[in-house]
Amino acid sequence: MTPLFPMWWRELIDGTWTAWAVATWYTCPSEADLFALIEREWTQLRPEPSDMRLQPDTGVVYATVPTIAIADDSQRFHNAILLGADVEIRATPANYTWTWGDGNETTTDDPGAPYPNATVTHAYGRSLDSATVTLTTTWSGEWRAGGGTWSPFDTTIATTSPGVALEVLHPRAVLVDGPLG
Repeated sequence: MTPLFPMWWRELIDGTWTAWAVATWYTCPSEADLFALIEREWTQLRPEPSDMRLQPDTGVVYATVPTIAIADDSQRFHNAILLGADVEIRATPANYTWTWGDGNETTTDDPGAPYPNATVTHAYGRSLDSATVTLTTTWSGEWRAGGGTWSPFDTTIATTSPGVALEVLHPRAVLVDGPLG
């Protein structure tokens, strides 16, 4: 790690500055100092939100018919130089919270799958004409310095994808009087 430079200080007393004095001399940061910076880097990190897809992908869904949801489950990577050390951070989706726009949410560790193997779905009721679906991804993370061994973080972070607006249609069967043919 890169040594930390000396810190100097002086005071203004009754309009006059005192002489410069050394507060700390050259020091080498400790592993605790490095870990504190790595932890700060993690908690302030905002990975690119997960891409989400809905099926059908036309912006129109039918009430009572399941809408299929799929999230991108790709890891995100971040590199930083902290106290002279090359630090890598790897964020992995831990779970997904789908907010369906009708007061319901689904939280799962399954990113979903497309038709015909759908694993994450939601059916809208007949009382709704539109909804906006959002996806919040909770990320677990790991770090390593200088190409060493990956170590996990004790905390998670979250990002929310932009919403997708849906129109909810309500098809109804209607009996009509007419000729039989």
